[in-house]
Formats: sequence, C-alpha cells, structure tokens
Amino acid sequence: DIRQRFLNFFKERDHKVLPSSSLIPFGDPTTLFTIAGMVQFKPYFLGQAKPPYPRATTCQKVFRSVDIDIVGHDGHHLTFFEMLGNFSFGDYFKEKAIPYAWEFLTNDLKLEKERLWAGIHNDDDESFAIWKKTGIPPERIRRFGDEYNFWAAGPTGPCGPDSEIHYDWGEEYSCGRPDCGPNCEHCDRFLEVWNLVFITWNRDESGVRTPLPKKGIDTGMSLERLTSVVNQKRSLFDTDPFQPLIQHYAEEAGKPYGSNPETDVSYRVLADHARGTTMLLADGVVPANDGRGYVLRRLIRRAMVHARRLGPAVHLSSGVSIVARLLGPIYPEVKTQADRIAETVRSEEERFGVALRQGMERLQPLLERGTLNPQDVFYLHDTLGFPIELTAELAKERGVAVDLEAVSALMQSQRDRSRVATSGFTAPLAGRASRFVGYDRLEADSVVSEVFPVAGESERADVFLEETPFYAERGGQTADVGVLRWNGSTARVIDVQPQGEAIRHRVELRPDRLKAGDRIHAAVDAPRRQAIAAHHSATHLLHRALRDVLGEEAVQAGSSVQPDNATFDFRFPRALTPEEVDRVSALLNEKIRANLIRRVEELPLDEAIATGAVALFDEKYGDRVRVVSFGDWARELCGGTHVERSGEIGIALLSSDRSIGAGVRRIEIRAGAAAEERVRKDERVLRELGDALRTAPSELASRVAALQAEVKRLEKEAANLRQRLAAGGNAQLEEAEVAGVRLMLQRVDEQEKDLLPYADHILNRANGNGVAIVIGGRNFAVKVAGPLADRLPANDLIQAFRQVAGGKGGGRGAAGQGGGIDPNRIDDAFKSVQDYVRKQLKPPPRPSPAGGGEGKQ
Repeated sequence: DIRQRFLNFFKERDHKVLPSSSLIPFGDPTTLFTIAGMVQFKPYFLGQAKPPYPRATTCQKVFRSVDIDIVGHDGHHLTFFEMLGNFSFGDYFKEKAIPYAWEFLTNDLKLEKERLWAGIHNDDDESFAIWKKTGIPPERIRRFGDEYNFWAAGPTGPCGPDSEIHYDWGEEYSCGRPDCGPNCEHCDRFLEVWNLVFITWNRDESGVRTPLPKKGIDTGMSLERLTSVVNQKRSLFDTDPFQPLIQHYAEEAGKPYGSNPETDVSYRVLADHARGTTMLLADGVVPANDGRGYVLRRLIRRAMVHARRLGPAVHLSSGVSIVARLLGPIYPEVKTQADRIAETVRSEEERFGVALRQGMERLQPLLERGTLNPQDVFYLHDTLGFPIELTAELAKERGVAVDLEAVSALMQSQRDRSRVATSGFTAPLAGRASRFVGYDRLEADSVVSEVFPVAGESERADVFLEETPFYAERGGQTADVGVLRWNGSTARVIDVQPQGEAIRHRVELRPDRLKAGDRIHAAVDAPRRQAIAAHHSATHLLHRALRDVLGEEAVQAGSSVQPDNATFDFRFPRALTPEEVDRVSALLNEKIRANLIRRVEELPLDEAIATGAVALFDEKYGDRVRVVSFGDWARELCGGTHVERSGEIGIALLSSDRSIGAGVRRIEIRAGAAAEERVRKDERVLRELGDALRTAPSELASRVAALQAEVKRLEKEAANLRQRLAAGGNAQLEEAEVAGVRLMLQRVDEQEKDLLPYADHILNRANGNGVAIVIGGRNFAVKVAGPLADRLPANDLIQAFRQVAGGKGGGRGAAGQGGGIDPNRIDDAFKSVQDYVRKQLKPPPRPSPAGGGEGKQ
C-alpha cells in the first residue's frame, strides 16, 4: 500500500504521523477548501503557535475546484485527491527535503532514476546544487519562474519557491522538440509527481513578502498520480482508485469503457465527481447556491449532464457506496454516512432532473443552429436553473462560442455567487496568535498586536489583540460584539472571526487610529453573551434529549446559536410525531429545572470519547479537547460558552421539526428571555383571538375547529350551487325579443329554492340587457337589467306573469319572486309578460300637424 509506505518512511525519520484534517479549512478565511496538506499547519509556519513536534507527515484529503471543467478531458486532473506530504516546522530545510524525496522514490518505490527530472525556481542555486549532489545530472534540472516554481496556499499567507519532481514517460510520448522537458506545452511526456515547497515568506494583501521567523518544508504528492507511475498507467483513471467506479458506470450504461472517446470522458467525470461529491458531503458541505455548497451543487450537476449522455440508467448517486468501500477504511466518516450521502445526492439529482431536461431540450436546437447569444444563456440559467458553466462547456464541445462577458452583465447576482464560490476569500493573516480569556471574564486589558485596513471600507479595521475576551464565531456559535476603549476613545467591535490561532476583531474605526503596541481595554456585550450562552447550553441539552427519546441515530448535523434563538440540525430519517416533540420538550425542560451544574474538563481526545463525550464529525479537534458536561447527563466536546447551571436557561420552547435536506431535520429553540418574550406574544395573540371569537383561550381550538367545519360546509354548498348554475346554464333557454329587449325564461330543478342567482347568471350571459325569468317547480323569480329597471319594474312584470300563471309574488326595483304558480300555464304567462313589455315600451304616437286657418281676404 503506497499510502502506508509513505507514512512509514517518514515515521522512521522522526516525523509525527497525523490524521487528515477536514476538507473545510478550520479558522482560515483565505481558502474555500483544503487545497494542500499544509493548510492545517499554517499557524505553525506563520509563528502564531508553537508546533508540538518539529516534523510531521500526513495523507491529506484535498479538493481543488479550479480543475472542475478540466476533469475528464485528460488523464491526470482531479477535483478530490489524497495528498501525501512531509513537513518541517523550522527543523530541516532543502538539504534534507530533497534527499528524502529522492530516497523514497528510488529506493522504496524503485522508480527508475533516469526517468526523474527536477524543476527549480530561476533564482534557486541552492536547490540546483543539492539535486546535482543527490543524483540528478544538470541536464535533467530545469529552471522556471513563479508560474511553475513558486507556491502559496492562498492569496495571502506562507509561501516560497518550490522544486517539482517530474516523471518521464519516455521519448515515444515526446513532441520531438529539442527543448522538450518538464512543463512542456506541446506534449504530455512528463508528469509532475511531487512538489517540494520551501516555505520562506509570509505574503500580505499587497503582495509584499516578509521573511518568516523560521523557514519550513511543505511537500505535496498526489497519491493517485504516484499510483499511476508505480503501476505504469499513464492515465490516473486506469488505476485501482478509479477503475471500480468506471466499470460500475459502464455496466449501468451498457457501454464498455475505452470504446468511445466521448463516453470515456463521461465515465472519467462520473468517477472523479462521485469521489469529490462523497468526500465533500462526508465533511459537512451541503448543496447550496453560494460558497462551498455552490461548488458541490455545480459538481453534482456537471456529473448529471454526463450521466444523462450515457443513458437513463446511469446515476451519480449509485457510485457513493463504491467510494465508501474504497475510501471508508481510511476515512471512517465516509463509511458511517454512506446512506445519508447517497440520499442527499439522489435528492439533488431529482431536483436538477427537471431543470436539466428542460435546459438540454432548449439548448440542443440552439447549438445545432451554430450560435448561442447571451440572452439564451441567461434564459437557461435564470428560468430553468441550467448552470452557465455547463452551457459554456457543452457549447465549446460543439465549437459554438459563448460571450461570457455579456452573459455576466445579464446575470450579475449569479456571477457574484460564482465568483465567491470559486475564488475563495481574502483577508489579512496575523503573524501572532491571540489568547482567548473570555471563558472566565468579559473584560480584559490587552495590547494590539496588528491592525489591517478593510478593503473597500475606510471606516473599519481588522484588529488583532494579544489576548481577548471576545469569542470568535465557530462551532455554530455567533461572534461576540462589544467595544474597545483606549485613551478616552471608544470603538465598536461588530464581528469576531478565528484566523488560525489568531482572532480577528472587525472594528468600526479608521485603521490609522490604532497601531501595534497600543494598550486597550476590551469589553464584551455581557447581556448578549449571556443570551447566547443560554441558547448554546440549551442545544446541548436538546441533543441529549433527542437521543434519549429517538435513539442514538439522532446525531447533530449542525447548529446556529444566536442571542434570540438557536437552530439545531440533526440526522434522522423521518419527521417527529407531535408526541415525540412533546416528550423531547418535557425532558429538556425537566433537565433545565434540575439546575444541573456545568463542568468543563480538558482531556486527551481518545479519553474524552471513551468517557462518552459526543464529538461532531465536521469539527477539528486537537490532541487535547475541551469537554462540557451538564451533570452526568449531557456531555459533549465543545469550545463554546455556556451558563454555569442549566437553571439559568429558564425555559426552552421548541418548534416542530422540519426537513432541510435528505435525512436532516431542524428544530428551532428559544431559551431564557427570548422564550419569555415568545410566551408573552403568544398569550397576547390568544387573548385577541378569544375576544374576536368570543371564546375563552382554552376553548379556541374547538371553536376554530367548528368554524373550519362551517367554512367547509359553506364551501361545499357554494361548490354545489356553482355546479347547479353551470348545469342550469346548459339547459335550454327560451328567448323572445320585444322592442329591442331580450326576454329570457329558463326552467331549473324544482328542488332549487334560491332562484335569483340563476337569474343573475342569465343576465350576465345577455351582457346585462334584458329580463330574466327563472322557474323552479311552482316558484319563480324575475330579474331586470339595471338600465331597464325604471321602465320595467320587476313588480309589474311579476303581476303580468301572475295574471296568467296564478300564485302570489311581488318585487321591488330590479328583482322579485313568487310562488304557487301553475306549471302548465308558464308558456302563456311568458307571452303575457311579452305583451306587457311591448305595451310598456311602445313609443307614444306622434302629434298630427296643425290644420286649417283663415285665408286672406
């Protein structure tokens, strides 16, 4: 096993073997993911903290989002991979790092010495001399500039020149140029295998490099690339870490790998993205529309496009169990969460399935016509959720150009999300650690260690202190706020974030008002801290209560602790019943009333776990950990702030749980003063509802249920009436036109009691110009259009109708009704109404011309 041989090699040379850290960097704002083995050691290289050992070696999980679009199109780019590394924290430097690398490759792995070349920085004569002495002749040592032989873990932080070891696959793969060598742009004869970084400087935001107090060694070698060299496979995807996945997807597709270049690209994409997706989810990244979650969602969706190309039977999620089988023995968090991870991927597949089908159907004819304008790309993304990156990639494969700048102008918000997600963060890096004293006190005198301006915000500064009572946001607990005071001045602290072993305070002041060495007094907002502590302690008790009621499978998946509320996310396969929520709430508040004493211990990690302390899979823990217990009941590894006794929480109110993802539930909790405020608001609402419904608050539920039943009954009646109206509207309508007025008569079911709505319906069909008569058995109703009501009063029409049909009735204005008529005389009665209208609307006779007159005499 190459992984273990590497670790053993350096263990024998006094290196401490350490586990991989999470793919989510801890306390490092300069990088979105763990992109190298040295990320977890930045505080040691920066001098923020003293390393507990001078040498270390790891096999580190790494994810690099910059390569997503390249993966699959060649045989050596990956998103997720394992990086083998050895590190020196001020112990040895180039003089040992280079010989160690040479010895491992040539003696332990038996690689041919003649196939190894070295790349060094243009200015690095020292490395040239060491390589020459170690065994590589000058003609196989090539010099390059910063583009190839300078390395940094982010835009700011530790950096230095490096030396790369390249493997020569042989002249048969050469471009034939006389200068062909490592980093050749014309062929892939050479494969970079190992990068030895000589950590020399700390680079700030302006690009200035400051020499580090102690130089260090940071090496990185892809386990996957090394495996391909040892096994003499030019493509990483032909090696054991990938072939089981590729063969699995080939079986699903029913098309063998290696038979078609286009399908081979899709197989490689799926194999890599299955690994990357699984490992990101295992470390706590969840699909989202920004940040790390956006990269994960983009990874899943790109894989889905390629799965679709292979056929409907191919699914990214089906590869999760294979990744768990291959990597689970090394990374247990993958094996234990395999079912949850697969379910999350399936959920994303279903969500994107609709958008993908619609997008591909829309995109295909656009590509066939040979042009793709920015508005098309905008529509695909904004309306259908089809990623811009996928559109561009698919267009590129068909030789169709996409004006991404124009698309960016149309999709400003989406472009911002993409930029944040793929380029990481930038922030100044402190050169010294901060000591947190806020567990025991909320105010402290301290000394400013460093001050940095905040880009784009001239009235704010990032201030680092030698010691601070301010809690930096981590572990789900929000940051403290408060003030800094010095020399009669005061400035508000509005945010506090961890940065390796340092603590960054975002302060509302111009950066020139404070400088390193200034003495200040730091004061935390005490009431706010107490409210946060109450909510944080409540989440610990809630976690224990959930496990007691639901079983040990209810495991915390995350939390957000604020002064006014907290959310608690936990893994559980179904919704809780109301009875389960009540039991959890009752148990939680019972333990609050028990006034359990909080106890804090610092223990070795293994001992803490052995004593029953609950650890969260996505947190970083050192060799010694802080354990917070409430009585003998709730016990967790935690670095947050808490109340002294559970009784200080007062009361905790729980919301019903809801789903926030596949297999993950969320409960909102309010504790202490926030819970009391919620109770007061709820009681006020109950009183107002009781007054409005004239019901005691205790009877509101039954009163509302009765009202709902009444509403349901009325809705049913209304629906029946609409149905009958529609049926009546389809019945035969008798019509007559008299003096330009439409007279309409319609018969409906004799069971109908309310006939006027039918008359309204008839008039609506007549555009409001006419008279409607509706007959239901022995009853009738008359309705006159508004403009005619003065000349044709409904009461007069009713009397004309009754003179023939009999019965009784009357009306006022435009409407009236009656009953007791003879159904056999309706036709004659309708004619009687016609005669009345004809007579009523008959124009008056014109006066005759004046006659006679005396003639002239």
